[in-house]
Amino acid sequence: MGEQEGYRSLPSEDKSILFFRNVKRVLGISSTQSIVALVSKVLTHVCRNLPGQQATALMSRLPLTFQPLFFRAGSESAPCCAYLDELVENMYEEDRRSEHPQFSTEVEALNAVVVILRKLDKYLNIFSYNILKPQWVEGLRQIPLEDAA
Repeated sequence: MGEQEGYRSLPSEDKSILFFRNVKRVLGISSTQSIVALVSKVLTHVCRNLPGQQATALMSRLPLTFQPLFFRAGSESAPCCAYLDELVENMYEEDRRSEHPQFSTEVEALNAVVVILRKLDKYLNIFSYNILKPQWVEGLRQIPLEDAA
């Protein structure tokens, strides 16, 4: 817990840089453009599956660095996913139909969601705000991250 306490004292911009660097490294993605697109995709799906007030609360809790990722999200409605596996499945299915899919398997999509949301919690403490669905947070906490850094 001491390490996470140290992150809390950093300015939001520094936390954002650490977040993107860490996610890039953990997922093995070398392109900054690819990692930004991936984080945007995950956050878009998360927000589309939250009630409007919770989605707004999530966006307001994230540093300004993340705001452009939401502007591209649009206001499309998605089926409401009660559980993490439903969120991942819907995101993967939509990704498969896209012109430039980012995932080759559903396991890859699950890994991206887990890493991105767990790292957002590590650097920005998003689980503490009780914005995400409790079932999602429980599911995220049950999946071990190989890289604790």
